[in-house]
Amino acid sequence: MSLRARLKRDLEALLPGYRITRGITVSDRIAKRTIILEQSSIDPSQGARGLLEFTVKVHVVTEREGVTDAAEDTIDQLVLEVLAALEKVRYLNVGVATKKVYNDTNLSYEIETTNLARKKETS
Repeated sequence: MSLRARLKRDLEALLPGYRITRGITVSDRIAKRTIILEQSSIDPSQGARGLLEFTVKVHVVTEREGVTDAAEDTIDQLVLEVLAALEKVRYLNVGVATKKVYNDTNLSYEIETTNLARKKETS
């Protein structure tokens, strides 16, 4: 099972009210709170031979369109919920959450996470 598939499964159990996708593009309108999982890089580990470091960006997107006070309040609450859930996923290291605008319409946060895995486990 890929890292994104495993993370999707685990987040679905922790955050049942969210739409969770493994692709970086959601073509339709965001109709409910959404998490988009983007595997952005794979690097050989600098600290340990035979390990790979995977970076997965977790995009948290509010269903509220526009940059409004209501959208700000909503996304600020959603990112705290998602950060709390990610802290329970023991195989991830959770990094910084950066506020963004998704598809020029919806406020979002991008949370960078990393995972170390043996090369043979990733096939």
